[in-house]
Amino acid sequence: MSKEADTLELTVGASGPGDDTDLAKAGDRESRRIDFLQLGFWGCLLLSIAAASVSLAWPNASGATGSILLITMASGGLVFLLWTVRGAGRFIGLFPEKGAAARIANAGAPRFPWIDSLDEAVLITDPGGAPVAANAAYDELTRLALIVGSGETGPVTLDRLFGANPGLAAPVYRLSKSAKAETKRREVLPPLALGPEQVPAQFEVTVSPLPRGRVLWRIRRIAGELEATGAADLKSLYVEDAPMGFMATKPDGSITYANNWLRELLGLPESAKNIRTDDIMRPEFVKMLARDRKSGAPGRADIQLRARDGVEIPVQAITSWTGRGADAAGRTVILASPQVLNGGEERFALQAASRPPRPDGDPMFDDAPFGAVRLDGDRVDGAMILDANRALMEMTGGRATPGTRFAELFVSEEGEGALASLLVDAIDKPVALKTAGDEARDVNVFVTLNSTGRPSVAYIIDMTEQRQLEQRLAHGEKMRSIGQLAGVVAHDFNNVLQGIIFNYEELMTRHPVGDPSYEYLQSIHEFSSRARELVRMLLAYARAQTFKREIFNCTDFLSEFSILLRQVLDERIELDVKHGRDIPWIKADKNQLETAIINLATNARDAMIAQRNGGKLTIRTARSTGKEAHEKGFNYVEDGEYLLIEVEDNGTGMPRELLDKIFQPFFTTKDQGSGTGLGLATVYGIIKQSGGYVCPVSSVGKGTTFYIYLPALSAEEIPEPSDLAENTKVAVRPMDMSGRGRILLVEDEDGVRSIAATHLRQRGYEVEEACDGEEALEILEDMPGAFDLVISDVVMPGMDGPTLIREAKDLLGHARVIFISGYAERDLAQQLDDRAVSFLPKPFTVRQLSERIKQELAGIGGMEAA
Repeated sequence: MSKEADTLELTVGASGPGDDTDLAKAGDRESRRIDFLQLGFWGCLLLSIAAASVSLAWPNASGATGSILLITMASGGLVFLLWTVRGAGRFIGLFPEKGAAARIANAGAPRFPWIDSLDEAVLITDPGGAPVAANAAYDELTRLALIVGSGETGPVTLDRLFGANPGLAAPVYRLSKSAKAETKRREVLPPLALGPEQVPAQFEVTVSPLPRGRVLWRIRRIAGELEATGAADLKSLYVEDAPMGFMATKPDGSITYANNWLRELLGLPESAKNIRTDDIMRPEFVKMLARDRKSGAPGRADIQLRARDGVEIPVQAITSWTGRGADAAGRTVILASPQVLNGGEERFALQAASRPPRPDGDPMFDDAPFGAVRLDGDRVDGAMILDANRALMEMTGGRATPGTRFAELFVSEEGEGALASLLVDAIDKPVALKTAGDEARDVNVFVTLNSTGRPSVAYIIDMTEQRQLEQRLAHGEKMRSIGQLAGVVAHDFNNVLQGIIFNYEELMTRHPVGDPSYEYLQSIHEFSSRARELVRMLLAYARAQTFKREIFNCTDFLSEFSILLRQVLDERIELDVKHGRDIPWIKADKNQLETAIINLATNARDAMIAQRNGGKLTIRTARSTGKEAHEKGFNYVEDGEYLLIEVEDNGTGMPRELLDKIFQPFFTTKDQGSGTGLGLATVYGIIKQSGGYVCPVSSVGKGTTFYIYLPALSAEEIPEPSDLAENTKVAVRPMDMSGRGRILLVEDEDGVRSIAATHLRQRGYEVEEACDGEEALEILEDMPGAFDLVISDVVMPGMDGPTLIREAKDLLGHARVIFISGYAERDLAQQLDDRAVSFLPKPFTVRQLSERIKQELAGIGGMEAA
């Protein structure tokens, strides 16, 4: 087609040779006819000239009118001279026929007689789009589209021809742009309905430049042809640019139609031909789509579509079949999978489209699973609602009524100006907004324009559940990352603290009480103790602290602990401890559980005293289950039996935005300098490390309740009373810290290792030092079975402590093992094939290290990491 357009030429310019011949022949025919009116005109003109000549020759004969006749003669002669030399007489002669002047005026206009020989509709315009000529087929198309009224003549522009179809605005704009740039372009227009009968049709439009600044538009009807990848039924007029995928298939797997959303998702051009289902998905997915063909019932399946770039995209497909045998037809709706939207929203960018409202209703609009609204107005922020579907009415709580301003359905924290800007940004791309009302919902808004640039249709997709999942995932990832960071920081800081404590004890031996430096050393000791407590809370949050688990009954535990708790609370706080019946036994670290409850109690105390100058703190215990936790809204609690501890205060409560942040380290609502922000973070870490859950609930003006769920022990896991008594025996602390024995000390921190070795040698031990696992293994290989005790750090560069003990198990002989570390490995014994080990958490004092060595060398053992 383009080559043919290139060979087309204008047949005439100002005038062509053939046209000159025709004009000459017409002049000859007309010259044979006598025009008496013109003959009279020229006769009068000659008589006036003759009279003027007589008055000039014989002045006395003309009398007083001689001068007037002379002026008349001069004027007539001048008119005659100008007419024949420079005027119209030069072209049409002295005796022009009727209409000759109009024909001469139009002789310079270009003529395009060849366009009538083409079957397709043809329009010729100037580069700006103004019509110059059109053939009969274009005039017929104009009448069919009901664009031209009875009193209107001449061709219309392509914009007016398709102006009632907003979905054609984009391709017509691209064609007009190419026309102005004098470049060729071809566009296949989406399906549309023409005339009062709404005849379905689809067109291919081609624009090509012509000589002398003209543009050729060729409009070819292609409705019903497979190469258009479109459909000619009325329903496809709406689904072509819907914000979800649609495709029509045949039993042999050929795809007869795919809408714009699906083509964009797969990267297919509009002119794609002979596409089959097995080209875009695996064979097993093709079978899943065809499994309900005989029954005709809609079938739902989770499948993966293969895009043009080879990437497989998880989607959900809903397929229904009509007809039987080779005449069967499948209709498939493609919905984007939420997990893909989380990480690849760019593949699901919604395509601009809208259709005019149908007078008989549109079930695809009314029953769509997403919000849809028809708009009227010049701007998006000022557009009014003409109609809204049921999904949008439910989403907005009935606010999307006709006549309501579209912008009133949404709110923005930054004000009306920001909301208007966001709505403008929603044109042709999704923008995240919140709905107005008490129950605000997160939505994606997508607005489409018609051919005049006015808002026409908007789609509103509810993203509330997806946003909540994203927030929970992000919050969990953030808490996990902070926990890992806290554990690493605490481990490294423990090594620093260990060196400070060892050096402090060394200096204390040289500067006893009364020495001028004694007070400064005591100050160093106090600061190191505060730092050790801070590190302990960080380890609790990171769930990396050392736990000494024991089995106990929480009723007895709380009865004894409440006495201490009353001393911690202010006298203005009333404490009420309520024990439930049939309380299950638990296995936990009593000291850590005490710390968690004290932190909750002191936080409640500070809040009640600051706001109400007092209040009531209630601690309740009960047997609970995961199902009961789910009923309270704690769906993340796993099924099972639990001990429930409720810590409730009647303070002022917290708003939702603060409740989501309370477990973050260093977050506090107290005044600056009044808290570290680690209290609730420590509670969170202790409970999680104990295998439980801590769930806060707060109401502003009523108070806050923390629900602590700890796993309950079964009857088989509860030991006999005699076993409990045996386990509670307290190890005898040795008074004499000196001793004898050979020790291998493995520590990667040079300062800690050096001063620890010095203290041990001062107490009578023989000490060999190693800076890492590899050096320690070489020493053991050189002196197998020569050591009574191995003291090793757990985490070291290269070979760590557990790996060292495993590799050297045949070289250790009868030597016992003590692990030291900034944080505990709870399964060290399992890593070492159940070899008996002892664990001493950093930071520790020289006395604590000496006591543990004394116990191990005496065969007392104990304090194995739980």
